[in-house]
Amino acid sequence: MRQLLHIAAFWLVVVVAVRLAVCFPRSLLARILFLRLGPVPLRGEARADYLVRCAGFSISWFMQAAFLLVAGWVALWWDALLSDSLVFVVLWAVVVPLLGSASLLAAFLAFARSIWLRRFSRTHATSSSAHAAQA
Repeated sequence: MRQLLHIAAFWLVVVVAVRLAVCFPRSLLARILFLRLGPVPLRGEARADYLVRCAGFSISWFMQAAFLLVAGWVALWWDALLSDSLVFVVLWAVVVPLLGSASLLAAFLAFARSIWLRRFSRTHATSSSAHAAQA
């Protein structure tokens, strides 16, 4: 029962912090919570090129997660008692793989969207130039 109170108190703090950040968007809390992570679009950059840069950023997050997974294996090999630590097991066996999987999925989606935009824009540009030539 006490654990449920801790969980409820945690979510109460999270909801209040987010509401405060929304109400005061120029505050330090709002700037930290809503900080943009990842590449910023460059002026005049094509959307497809921006998505390729986003895919590269996501791949770098995946590589960091893979490195942490390998580091966890090494730490576990070095000290087998770490497998008794719930914090280590949850972080190493759940959180890091989930972050790595999410970043790999984000990279795949960004790259696929980039390819789709390049393909669609070529088709659209070809058909619009054909219509302009007929007129």
